[in-house]
Amino acid sequence: MTGWEQKLALVVALMMTLSVGVNMAVFQKRADGKAIETGGLPARASWIDGMTGGQNDSVAAPGAEAAGATSASSNQPDDTASVEITRGIQRELGTRGYEPGQADGVAGLVTRAAIFAYEYDNGLVLTGKPSEPLLSQIVLGSSSLEQNGARPGKSTTHDGEALIITVKQQLDTLGYQTGAAGGALTPELQRAIREFEADQKLKISGRISGPMMSRVIRLQAQGKAQRKPSTRTSSR
Repeated sequence: MTGWEQKLALVVALMMTLSVGVNMAVFQKRADGKAIETGGLPARASWIDGMTGGQNDSVAAPGAEAAGATSASSNQPDDTASVEITRGIQRELGTRGYEPGQADGVAGLVTRAAIFAYEYDNGLVLTGKPSEPLLSQIVLGSSSLEQNGARPGKSTTHDGEALIITVKQQLDTLGYQTGAAGGALTPELQRAIREFEADQKLKISGRISGPMMSRVIRLQAQGKAQRKPSTRTSSR
């Protein structure tokens, strides 16, 4: 092979190498573009998760799974703290005779009613909702909780109003006249509560309470029919 032929062969080889490199680069670019558009082909486990209600049908970006796990775990302490705060409130109210039910960390109707009664007795804004400031108020006797400006029961939050509406509906079902609909602790509702407490031989208070709510729930569970409220007049 002459020198010229050797040079020609070298040029051809270089051109072929360059052509292969260009084709590979173009192919890689197209593949990357498709991955960007579609998120790439999911692994089989991820595809199954997507079909069975997972949050995403595609493979998460690098680090996303770890970030998701961190986000999920970051919510857990908040939930745990909420349960412990509720459990602490239940224990403290129980020792003070408000009968919030079992200290299980669940803010059910009985617990909310017991909180409502405590707030009412201490001139606080009525919420019926467990909170860290409330626990501090119960344990220490003072906190940042807002005080009612006038008589107890005047100021009520949306949570407190929702509880009042629930109590009205339940007492109405049992045949007690609670007055106009709404979330206000009206004299008509207080009178109905006193009548219910008297009929059930509970301590008469005229306010929503743990014992009252517990008895209402028990009667409803037993399927008690409506009855005519007592005609006796209870002192305010």
